[in-house]
Amino acid sequence: MQVPKYKEISNFIISKINSGTWAENEKLPSENDLAELLDSSRMTVRKSLEQLVADGLLYRRPSVGTFVAPKKVQSSFLEIRNIADEIKERGHQHSSLVLSKVLMKPTDKLLELLKLDTYVDVVRVVILHQEDGKPFQLEERYVNAELVPDFFNQDFTQITCNEYLSTQLPVTSAEIAIEAITPPKILKHQLGMNDGDPCLKLTRITTSGSNTVSFANLYHSGNAFKLTGKLVSV
Repeated sequence: MQVPKYKEISNFIISKINSGTWAENEKLPSENDLAELLDSSRMTVRKSLEQLVADGLLYRRPSVGTFVAPKKVQSSFLEIRNIADEIKERGHQHSSLVLSKVLMKPTDKLLELLKLDTYVDVVRVVILHQEDGKPFQLEERYVNAELVPDFFNQDFTQITCNEYLSTQLPVTSAEIAIEAITPPKILKHQLGMNDGDPCLKLTRITTSGSNTVSFANLYHSGNAFKLTGKLVSV
């Protein structure tokens, strides 16, 4: 699939930031210089820069230029953490079972959720996370395989999806929704739930720069899971 030019420019800038070539608070080349370097128009470069400013990766100083934004320690209401680390911090043991992993063509709904303009390969993986051998979370995740080409080949009994993705494309924004659902029989069985037990479904869409990387449904038994968050004034 042909990547739009403005996204190609965004990915180039993000790679420079992630590699440390362009440090925090460092001034970027001018729009004209970037346009010449990347064989593009100044208008397309400006579109990429404006999007990265909106994403918080860059900031502007009027009449001066565009700079690399400092990384924020806390940037969202709900922190995206590695489930294995959370369980270990409680003094317990994390393990996981990969129930399914397939390479597929996305449905129209997935195209919308992943903000894709054309059909590309998507990896669907279903993983049961366990705490001390007991079911804790069922993760159903869809990943844009074009952005993370080696995702399918990972052993997700040894590394979590979140941990691997964060090493490849750091999260710059996320959309999160939470709802209580009536779980189907197979989900109740997978999570070891009894009839009448509540079930929480957390839906999360994560992006890196201007690219939507993954869409995930995370299921928990409401009897074993409490979702908390802290709102901090900065």
